[in-house]
Amino acid sequence: MLPTPTRHAVATQASATSTAPAQAQPDAADPDSPPIDSESATLLRCWLQPLIAGASSWVDLNDTLGKHGYALAFREGRLCLTRGPGGACICSMRYLGAGLRELSARLGRPAVRPLPGLSAAGVLCARPRG
Repeated sequence: MLPTPTRHAVATQASATSTAPAQAQPDAADPDSPPIDSESATLLRCWLQPLIAGASSWVDLNDTLGKHGYALAFREGRLCLTRGPGGACICSMRYLGAGLRELSARLGRPAVRPLPGLSAAGVLCARPRG
C-alpha cells in the first residue's frame, strides 16, 4: 500500500510544478536563443566556420554569405545571421560561435547603417574610402 502524502509534501509538489514554467521562461527571453533547433544550429555552425575563417573583411564575409542567400545584420543590438539582406533573423552569430567581439578582433570594427524606425537594428555596409 502506498503512503498518503502529507500536506507539506502536496504543497511542495504544487509549488514545484508552478515554478517549472517560470524556469523555462528565461530561455525564451534570451536574445541569443534561436528559433531553430540545436541540430540545425550545429549544421549551420559547421558550414559557417570555413566561410568565417576565409573572410578577409566584413564586406567579404557578407558577400560570401550573400552568395548562399544569407546576410549579416544587427537586430536588437545583436549581430545576427539573416535570410538575405533585411530578412528575418535566424539566430545570433554568438550562438553560432562567432560573436561580434571575436569577429571584430579579426576583421576590424564593422561599418553599420542604422535601419530607420527600428531600435538597435542595422545592416553592414562598406566603409567609405578616404
